[in-house]
Amino acid sequence: MNNTSESGEKRVATLERSLHRAKLVASLSGLAVALVLAAAFTRGLTQASDEVRTHRLVIVDDQGHPRAVLGQDPANTQRVSRGAGLTLYDDNGSERGGFGTMADGSVVLGLDAPAGVGAPMRDRIGLKVFPNGSAYVMLIDNKTGAVARLLSEEGPGGIRGVQVFKWQPDGSRYYIRTITFDGDVRDSISRR
Repeated sequence: MNNTSESGEKRVATLERSLHRAKLVASLSGLAVALVLAAAFTRGLTQASDEVRTHRLVIVDDQGHPRAVLGQDPANTQRVSRGAGLTLYDDNGSERGGFGTMADGSVVLGLDAPAGVGAPMRDRIGLKVFPNGSAYVMLIDNKTGAVARLLSEEGPGGIRGVQVFKWQPDGSRYYIRTITFDGDVRDSISRR
């Protein structure tokens, strides 16, 4: 009997060692498969793709706040015309500028004042090319009054030159001086 129990104990010990080796081999096999998959996945990430298609790409900062968005404006946008392009945001989440093509056929580049600085309409520098090829660069003050504009209007009577603006203190009227190669023109226009 003593022999039988000793024999059983040896068999149990042998089975335990076999089970331990099987577990070790299974663990190592699983680890090897995971490493192969990770290597394949990593290799796939480092290879360039010919094309990436998406409706919107959002670049976020360390805190997860959007800092740059590449995509199209929502259908109910508050802009003059719906645009598609790059919009930049400051660390407070306020739009600070962008570049885009517009639904009306124009292309624009705009830079904005920080939120809370000046008038609610924060555009301060604008570059625009219209569908007919006319173009301008405009500087706007904190009261949203034009300060200066460099323009090239196409078509009959189109102006090519520099315009400077003077505003009445109450903002009801402004004066424009247009400087062209052929001379200066002064004009006044009611804002209302």
